[in-house]
Amino acid sequence: MAAKRKYKRMTIKEKEANKRFRAEMRAKGVLPPVKPRLNRRKFANEVNKEFEDFSVYENALYITEAIVFMTPSNTGIKKDIDLQEIGVLKMMKIAMEIKKYKENLIKQGETKYNPMDLFEEVVNPICDL
Repeated sequence: MAAKRKYKRMTIKEKEANKRFRAEMRAKGVLPPVKPRLNRRKFANEVNKEFEDFSVYENALYITEAIVFMTPSNTGIKKDIDLQEIGVLKMMKIAMEIKKYKENLIKQGETKYNPMDLFEEVVNPICDL
């Protein structure tokens, strides 16, 4: 079995040449421009504020459609599952487990529950996955 070839690290000159080349290609329009980083905190605040006016019951179809677009399909087209998809999958799992939790409470004849118990028994274990 052949030994793996060790690659040399790029020199500073090579890195600068690559940087100039990328800048030139961006100027010509061959490469897309550098995308600014997303301010996650600002984005989260904006979405939460906008979502307050979004009636979940009236727009459940759109939420379901968004979930379909954000989760990996079963067709095998996409092999890698990224962190965004894991987040959506965890949200879906939490929703299903909350439903089971509340159905079990109804079977036991209880109508009220402690939200902290729900968090500790359902939400937190899934978030820790």
